[in-house]
Amino acid sequence: MEAQNINYSQGALPCVVFVDDDAANRQAFRAAFRHSMNILLAANMEEVMRHLETNSVHVVIADQRMPGTRGSELLAHVRDRYPSVRRMLVTAYADLEAIIEAVNKGGVSNYFAKPWVNDQLVRAVELAHKEVLAEAERVAYTSRLEAMNRQLEFALRQRLLS
Repeated sequence: MEAQNINYSQGALPCVVFVDDDAANRQAFRAAFRHSMNILLAANMEEVMRHLETNSVHVVIADQRMPGTRGSELLAHVRDRYPSVRRMLVTAYADLEAIIEAVNKGGVSNYFAKPWVNDQLVRAVELAHKEVLAEAERVAYTSRLEAMNRQLEFALRQRLLS
């Protein structure tokens, strides 16, 4: 596992946690996408949670079939604890039940079959990254508006009292 801090700045690459119990798959993912995203690798739920606690992660991509915790379960847990993080599922199997569970419980935005098509995955991550940044911007804007509203209310009360 590796640690690095990633910011939510507009010019930064998306930060993606890729989860797969197979070390070769994790390395293949890093090799394929290292130029288009910041990649954090994880083999299990504990490693994913450590990455989410210590980094500004935009997307978690999980393999469905892993020992211990299925990808759909892992993504549901991510959704509960980190709702702004986008979630995607990758699997080598045509498992309709897993896809339904991942969408319904994990709020998965995309599903990819192995072997993935690099361009499709990159586009999906870039779109998810833009969505995360836009949501963060909306939250910050709303917070600023609320603060200005409180200031205006205070000024109005002061003026009415004097």
